Amino acid sequence: MRVSRWTTILIEQRYVPSLNECHLLGIVTSIGLDVGTGFVKCVSDTATKRFPSLYVYRHASSWEEKRGRIEAVGDEAVELSKNPDAVVIRPVMQGSPVNEGAFMKLVKKAVELVSQKKDAVASQGPDNLHIVIGLPYEARAQRDSVKRLIQREYRPAACRVVPQAIGTLVDAGKTDAIIVSVGQGTTEMVAFQKMVPVKGLSSHHAVSDISSRLDASKISYVACEIFGDSKAGPLVDMLADSIIDDLNSIRQDLKTLPVLFSGGGMMIPRLCKLLESKLSEKIEISQDPVMSNALGLFKLASQRC
Repeated sequence: MRVSRWTTILIEQRYVPSLNECHLLGIVTSIGLDVGTGFVKCVSDTATKRFPSLYVYRHASSWEEKRGRIEAVGDEAVELSKNPDAVVIRPVMQGSPVNEGAFMKLVKKAVELVSQKKDAVASQGPDNLHIVIGLPYEARAQRDSVKRLIQREYRPAACRVVPQAIGTLVDAGKTDAIIVSVGQGTTEMVAFQKMVPVKGLSSHHAVSDISSRLDASKISYVACEIFGDSKAGPLVDMLADSIIDDLNSIRQDLKTLPVLFSGGGMMIPRLCKLLESKLSEKIEISQDPVMSNALGLFKLASQRC
């Protein structure tokens, strides 16, 4: 079997102490991080958080008490974006970081939100921090640069960058499956055999195919009600057709592998029923499609102490 370039990130041959011993002693903080085009999803030993992948800033006016740049990330960024002078930046596009500084602000916000209890990063220190972050299957070229950014900021004891779809695989307790994760910027389709990614693609047919056509604003996707608009119907149908076409391509020589769907896109009204109708089969969806990647990435981070 041909080994993919992602494989070396997922296979380690050294012996490690048991996970239970490490957590009972309180000597490790594990973080799974999925920084998507639409939302950041982050899971740690103590918290699970989700917020929009947005960075917004503006300059204070002459009448304000504040001076200089006013900036915000996530939900606060959505609020700040209402100011007519605000600049809205989307640090991640089609699943990959495009603005290094703004991307790290998302990462810092996520780590801060899930690290606010006594076993958090601040109290444990970097020697006890293990981070696993997911990237799109076709973003391998950015793997090393993202890892360097995380290591420079936190100097963690361990940091791995993996194809984000493995998070859904691990969260479901599977080792062999085709994962179809429908996100805002990409639809990830990755086939795994014994947890090794053997074939995959990052399709640009994703939730943005719908949100960008219903509302041209940069933050339109945050308002979930737009997907219930009557104009969304034909767009959802087109997205389903695109997903199935790509899935058929992946399944050509892997027909025995089960297919597991995940991603926030699976929450779009009618998409699940359309996929089942067009595939003529019942589809399996992860227990928590929105958070499944991050939950599985956290489990991967917890496997090392």
